[in-house]
Amino acid sequence: MEQRFTIRRADRQDIEGIMKVMLQVKQGMSHPEWFVADDREWVETHLDERGFTMVALADGSDIAGFFIVAFPETAQKSLGNGFLCDAQAVLTAHMDSAAVLPQYRGRHLQGRLLEAAERELDHYPQKYLFCTVHPDNHASLNTMQRYGYEVVATKMKYGGLPRHVLYKMKGTASRCPKPNILVSACLLGVNCRYNGKGELDEGIRELMAEANLIPVCPEVFGGLATPRNPAERVGERVITVRGEDVTSQYQKGAEETLALAKLFGCSCAILKERSPSCGSGVVYDGTYSKTLIKGDGMAVQMLKAQGIEVFGESERKKVREFLGLNMG
Repeated sequence: MEQRFTIRRADRQDIEGIMKVMLQVKQGMSHPEWFVADDREWVETHLDERGFTMVALADGSDIAGFFIVAFPETAQKSLGNGFLCDAQAVLTAHMDSAAVLPQYRGRHLQGRLLEAAERELDHYPQKYLFCTVHPDNHASLNTMQRYGYEVVATKMKYGGLPRHVLYKMKGTASRCPKPNILVSACLLGVNCRYNGKGELDEGIRELMAEANLIPVCPEVFGGLATPRNPAERVGERVITVRGEDVTSQYQKGAEETLALAKLFGCSCAILKERSPSCGSGVVYDGTYSKTLIKGDGMAVQMLKAQGIEVFGESERKKVREFLGLNMG
């Protein structure tokens, strides 16, 4: 049964639920520097005094996520300081703090809460909207950019943490540009597999109408020839069927793939399943007996460490859910 959510403005009775979500999200983050938790007093003052808060209720009861909008007290405390004159800076709103419980992710709640917050802002004079996002938090960055927010600066904030500063004028329509997705080149028909072959995956090809597909082949990026001897992961090494250690080439290819992901702002990737470079979740065990074990390919391991979601070619539905694309 499909999960239903009610989104509304928070009131004093929601404080405990908001703080519970705040703490749980902070404790569960693999990259805690991406999220700066607020204390109870700050949250209380941003219910109706210096801003407001939107909450999403799962099945109309438990708080699944929240979105806090803050009004800076002075022009000097505004994220618009340095971009706007003082008269404009006092009319800024900070799209400040958002969090969704892990079990409710993949349902676009952050975007839905953002939309609700922007509608609520119609009742206020603030018209210059700013927010901050950690440069490596690709999922949140992708969400804000899809709703028309643009990076205007990158600064050290919150005691020395790097943050992109994003800006949008209230009332500006969401641009919703096509998201960029890394895709294994062999899935796009490029003949770059170890056996010199590739095959166009029709389901992935259909995504081209809704997303920009960035082809990658970590093995080729690492300097390996096509065709080449098949290889499998053996612990932290990658060894060919002839016993050659090609770990350094796979490492280099993973680094180049990550560099492209960052360059194009990719929040996710669709990569060849079971591959020693591109496999996600399961890979071959290094015995060349077609035995699968839990694990990731070397490029996938590096992408995931940077917060980039990786899907196999059989998980296109999950990609659409993650990016909020038309499910067809």
